[in-house]
Amino acid sequence: MNFRKLQLPLLAVLAMAFCLVSAGESSAAWFDMVTTTEAQREAIRSQPLLVRPNRPGHFYGNTVRRVHHFRHGR
Repeated sequence: MNFRKLQLPLLAVLAMAFCLVSAGESSAAWFDMVTTTEAQREAIRSQPLLVRPNRPGHFYGNTVRRVHHFRHGR
């Protein structure tokens, strides 16, 4: 495989990824607190699936919300 052809695109992708990570370090609402308390979990569970906040590791719920918002708007 010719790595010279991949060198510039790879560097461009890495530079964009670095810029995105550094620019949006704390853009996610859950960034500062990954774990939740029992009271917060109960409050989140009592909400309908489509209005719950996106949370890391909750792939099914996050995907359902993203598809719903993509199809129907926010």
